[in-house]
Amino acid sequence: MTTKHSPLSALKAQAGKIAETLKRAERGEKIDMRFAGKIAEARYKESFKVGIVMDDKVITIEMHWTTIRATSEVGLAEYILNQMRETRNVIN
Repeated sequence: MTTKHSPLSALKAQAGKIAETLKRAERGEKIDMRFAGKIAEARYKESFKVGIVMDDKVITIEMHWTTIRATSEVGLAEYILNQMRETRNVIN
């Protein structure tokens, strides 16, 4: 398990795996059986919720399929990583 203070490499690996699963599901590719049923049900909805369990919190992110389709795997991983680390995107 990880916390927001875990090593960046561990958080990046976890976020990357989640993003990879989302993109694979969006493309209709085979994914881990633990998530396949719930994601298959969610495909018929406009959006769905992703739950990320960490030692210090549970993060729930609602994502629209159009966002997943339009965003790269790297972009999704970065967004998820920011949520895990509780960082905000500051526009200067």
